[in-house]
Amino acid sequence: RRDAEQQAMAGLAQIFEANIQVDVRAQERYREIVSSQGTFSDQEMELAQTTSIQSVQRLLNVQFSEAAVDNRGMVHTIAYLERVPTGMMYMDMIQRNSSQVQSFMREAAASSDPLRRYAYISAAAAVAAGNQSLVDQLRIISPNMSRTVSLGYDYNSLMQQRSEEAEKMRVSVSVSGDHQDRIQNVVSQALSAEGYSITQESTVMNITGTFSLFPVELNPQFKSVRWVLGLQASRPDGSIIVTFDEQGRASGVTEDAAATFAYQDVRGIVENSFMSALRTFMDQMVLGK
Repeated sequence: RRDAEQQAMAGLAQIFEANIQVDVRAQERYREIVSSQGTFSDQEMELAQTTSIQSVQRLLNVQFSEAAVDNRGMVHTIAYLERVPTGMMYMDMIQRNSSQVQSFMREAAASSDPLRRYAYISAAAAVAAGNQSLVDQLRIISPNMSRTVSLGYDYNSLMQQRSEEAEKMRVSVSVSGDHQDRIQNVVSQALSAEGYSITQESTVMNITGTFSLFPVELNPQFKSVRWVLGLQASRPDGSIIVTFDEQGRASGVTEDAAATFAYQDVRGIVENSFMSALRTFMDQMVLGK
């Protein structure tokens, strides 16, 4: 039955010619913010998370007929979507998201703290991105309803404002015990990818850390190293934003090869776990946690 439903969903997507690109990380952050704010019910959030068509396509309120089995033992079902009630569901969710985006934008405009202002604009952009996905889907389901949507903000302008506020996030990076500044460069690149400005002057946030890499005995057939990373993000006044600690091991045919694998592991952890910790801090600031 599950295979039959997946095929029916794929067929429904083809009928609507849905091709909605989804950034998984952005969608997760969108769901975390709106669920924490109580914007949607548990049922609506469950729909948004589980009714997937393909890895890059999503539709809400898809229903299935009773399954039927033919004389060959194959299971058949029909996927269908009622345009009017589904369109009304989308309209309601889009409106609630729009109100949330406007609220975050007002909070950002009222704040004189660059960190807090960026946090609110970043949250507004995250919700707006999720809302844009709903608008795109509504355009597929009910073009007439989609033409009546009034967001109350300009999506492209908001994304531009988010980029501008990110540039104002002036961040310094310093990691001790870092041979040839390899880890410092990894952290700087991860912050730059977020849109932050790396500088030593007039900073909004300072990243300091320690890194150590040393040989260990694990398997006599390979050379192994252990690495230990500690990072701390703080405001210029010294108040701590995020403390992050991680360690691991890597092996290779030579000690240099093991070290190369270790640095690759650290890069992935910085780009994902550490940056996720920073985003979580920003979102918690917005959500008042």
